[in-house]
Amino acid sequence: MKMDNVIIKTAFPKKAWAYYEGLDSIKIGKWNGSELIFAEPLSKDYLDYLTELRVFDDKRELRFTGKKCRDTADYCEYNFIAELANAQYFMYGEQAVQKDDCTALSEISGGTIVFPVKLEFPKTSILPDGVIGLKLGIRNYVRYNDVPVLPKGEKYDYGLHPDGEGAIEVVDYAYTGFFYANGEKVAL
Repeated sequence: MKMDNVIIKTAFPKKAWAYYEGLDSIKIGKWNGSELIFAEPLSKDYLDYLTELRVFDDKRELRFTGKKCRDTADYCEYNFIAELANAQYFMYGEQAVQKDDCTALSEISGGTIVFPVKLEFPKTSILPDGVIGLKLGIRNYVRYNDVPVLPKGEKYDYGLHPDGEGAIEVVDYAYTGFFYANGEKVAL
């Protein structure tokens, strides 16, 4: 796996979130402007186990996989409709234990992930007291593809074109940040 701190520093001169996915673990961390920091330190040979690393904020994401780095800033050159496709998905939070400047989030059914900031317990009408509902923000990059998506002669029942040719297609997605269950953004 190739990962380049110079590329990250150029894209994110200040702070950003980091999401490490490896053969050995999944970790959430931060980029502090010069290095990646995780509450549970990565092993010395973490690059050998790394399958994907995402460094992101609410405007941009670098995604390292294999020997490639995808930068969502490149999508600005194309005709994407990103504003229409932002979403938030629940991740963790049935049990939370705060330690130092981190929060260990666990699910009753199993699994724990250490989040690199001390999370609050915001009041929400959808979760009981003492439960942190953490959401991951995702931006879907979609565009209109005018190539017919159904065999010739068949009508498309919902689309942008009156003849049913073409449709909106999801091309890629990127992480945009973390949010509490009530939609409030988690500060870096």
